[in-house]
Amino acid sequence: MVQHIHFLGLKAGVQPEQVENLMVETRIRLLKISEIMNLRVGKRIDAAADGYQVFFAFDTESLAKLRVAEDEAVYIKFRHQILERFVERETALNFEMEPGKDIAYS
Repeated sequence: MVQHIHFLGLKAGVQPEQVENLMVETRIRLLKISEIMNLRVGKRIDAAADGYQVFFAFDTESLAKLRVAEDEAVYIKFRHQILERFVERETALNFEMEPGKDIAYS
């Protein structure tokens, strides 16, 4: 099981209601992708700390399934219509969730 975490730094001038819309749209769109499990979306309590104000995280069965999810038309459309509109910088991290599993086989 692979946990994918995506940190989002928003563009200057993004309003609080737009942040709420970003969170809702992230949930709506990413849950349409069958490879995505356990989706979480949240906003930073102390946003001034490092410039990331929003995150989303989800599980996939493997890195291969993550690549399939990222190649889905819904995900590509989400990136272009939502992320590009609000996000200035982003950092994505992947973690293997199963103890003892060799990450070469994730």
